[in-house]
Amino acid sequence: FSVFLFIQNKKILEKIKSKEDELSEVYDKLQLQIKENAILNEKINYLIEMKEDYEQIQEIFVKDKERLQELKILKDKLEKDIFQKDEKIAKKNVELKELRDENINLKIENQELKIHIEENNKLYEEKMEFLKKSEEKLKESFKNLANDILEETNKKIVENSKENLSQILNPLQTQMKEFRDKIEFLNRDEVEKISALQNELKNLKELSIKLSSDAENLTKALKGESKIQGNWGELVLERVLELSGLEKGREYEREITLNDLDNKRYRPDVIIHLPDNRDVIVDAKTSLNAYQDYIKTEDKKYIKTHIQALKNHIDKLAEKKYENLKNINSLDFIFMFVPIENALLLALENDSTLFEYAFKKRVILVSPTTLLVSLRAIENSWRFKKQVKNIEEIIKIAENLYDKVRGFTEDFEKIGKSIDNMATTYRNAKNKLTDGRGNVIRQIELLKEKSGIKPKKEISKDLVDVVLIRDNN
Repeated sequence: FSVFLFIQNKKILEKIKSKEDELSEVYDKLQLQIKENAILNEKINYLIEMKEDYEQIQEIFVKDKERLQELKILKDKLEKDIFQKDEKIAKKNVELKELRDENINLKIENQELKIHIEENNKLYEEKMEFLKKSEEKLKESFKNLANDILEETNKKIVENSKENLSQILNPLQTQMKEFRDKIEFLNRDEVEKISALQNELKNLKELSIKLSSDAENLTKALKGESKIQGNWGELVLERVLELSGLEKGREYEREITLNDLDNKRYRPDVIIHLPDNRDVIVDAKTSLNAYQDYIKTEDKKYIKTHIQALKNHIDKLAEKKYENLKNINSLDFIFMFVPIENALLLALENDSTLFEYAFKKRVILVSPTTLLVSLRAIENSWRFKKQVKNIEEIIKIAENLYDKVRGFTEDFEKIGKSIDNMATTYRNAKNKLTDGRGNVIRQIELLKEKSGIKPKKEISKDLVDVVLIRDNN
């Protein structure tokens, strides 16, 4: 039994030993697993930290991305602003160049005008000298002709010839005197107008300087009532009209009452009459309070107010429909007069569309200087019309004079043919009419060419040919 127990215990011990070995192996595995778990936990913690860092980086990335987008928008805006500034600078440079070119052109035109005036003066002097010499030669030729005829014919022939010559020469001398008087009047009038034009060019420059000075004196008017402002604007307008050379009551009228088709009354400031029976209306704009506020404060907000005030007045003028007024034949546009030069320039510089805005509404913006230039152009058109009328009268007188001379030559040839016994006297008289470089026929033909007259009938071609042949020889 003891042996049996020993064997049993031994088996049990072997089993225990086996179990211990298994437990030891399991323990080793557990230790290894614990180490691996510790490493794994470290990795997990590291990943958690990495995740947190990633989230922070991601958040920073999102913010940086948003900031980048904002910077991109800001960059685009700055590029757009720079482009717009460049465009404005380029536009200003173009405008500056145009102003410089215009200034150069005005100087050139002024110089050309001076040269033209000098040439006209010289031409008129030459024409007057030519006419005086022609008149003297004609008088001398006719006088010698009459004396020769009277001296070389018998009493009866002399009396008949004297009577015939008086009938011919007296109207001829009258026509020549009228022709000379017209030429002298036209020359004096043209010289006076040219002198006046030179003075007006000087006055235009002085007026621009004076009006700029007057603008400083406008402060009291602008601070006062609208009636005071209106009176000041009308005073400036009246000065411009006086300098224009137009005649009040005939070529322009002030503040007359007119009715439209509905018998509604209007009272335009000025109506200017054009030579072709058309009329231009001028309206004086004097509400410039915003401009004065800008001059005092240099606050640019008043510029916008100033421009808007001008536009409001433009709209009011467009609504008045002056073209429907009775008893005048108004053009399709109105002159809106701004009495301060710089007030209009300030508005146009800050709103380049203002002039076009007004023009579309058939309103033309004018300052004292530009209105004076326009009025001078109108005055010149009136003067040109008067000159045309005078020239037409001169041409008519010259044509009558030419016809008288032609009639004289025809009668003279008839006298030569009908009086055989006066052949010698006739030849002598005819030679005086046709011989020499200063002969009557040559002078008359030259007068016809210079004056541009168109006679109803030419002088005998045979007689003219004889004169030309002798002159050429």
